[in-house]
Amino acid sequence: MMWMYAVRSGAKGKELYAIDMTSLKQLNELASKVKWLWVDIFNPDEKECEIISELLGNEPAVVENIKCGSHAPSNICGYERRHDYVMLHAPFVTLKEELKTFPIFIIVKKKMLVTWGEEEAHGHSTIVKSTIRRLREHVEEGEKPNSPLAISMLLREIACKNSDVMLSIKELIDNVEERVLETGEKPATRSIFALKRKVHKIYRLLINEREFLADVHETLIPRLQLDEKAKSIIGDAIEVVDRELGFIDSYDRALDSVLTLQDLTSIHKVESSISYLTIILVVGTVILIILEIMSILGITGSG
Repeated sequence: MMWMYAVRSGAKGKELYAIDMTSLKQLNELASKVKWLWVDIFNPDEKECEIISELLGNEPAVVENIKCGSHAPSNICGYERRHDYVMLHAPFVTLKEELKTFPIFIIVKKKMLVTWGEEEAHGHSTIVKSTIRRLREHVEEGEKPNSPLAISMLLREIACKNSDVMLSIKELIDNVEERVLETGEKPATRSIFALKRKVHKIYRLLINEREFLADVHETLIPRLQLDEKAKSIIGDAIEVVDRELGFIDSYDRALDSVLTLQDLTSIHKVESSISYLTIILVVGTVILIILEIMSILGITGSG
């Protein structure tokens, strides 16, 4: 599907509205009438891929690679300059059984912004809808939308979504800790190391995201010049990432503590077992001695 977002004058003033995009001609006609346009793409069919290719300057290879997920690594942020546009990519994270990353591609072309992401777990549409809602509020307050403002909002929404995954990881750590305290079961060890791998993976992703946001904030990305408002929003996104990076070390220490706790629980169980065995051996030995004494007394008495 492909949607276009633009500003028009309504009964209550300026408003951001959406149009279902069906052809490049339709897009060009709208682009000629407005000062700024946002095109959002997800799960495009063949016809829509052809439209995107023409929109980007006849680049079917780029479109096919993005669609197949091979154009850029799915777990890092970055950008590239191509022809008359700049393409950024920033991943959002999902956590079900496994930690997965899905890039959102952000293309800046003259007065047009193009976004393209996967619809996995509704992550892309959730991020875009939230950004559109916030952008619409700014438009209703009389502000003029532009690509730097929309991109800064989009990157902040991605940072917030990735922050939610950190909360999910903390809940998993708490669950594993409860299992160890209650049972000390061996499967918990595998769960702990699986969680440590997730923590280290998202740590690398957050470090990369932090560096990328800093580049955006310092206007080091070509054709992406931020005004003070957009810089402030990117600053908010950086604070979100910094906060989560601050939790990473505590999560890792918590998992190490759970491992230590599980070892202590296992040792306590072994010590308890040894104590029971010692008691049984002592009781058995006493019984054997008593039987031996009775046997001797029995022989003596019969003699």
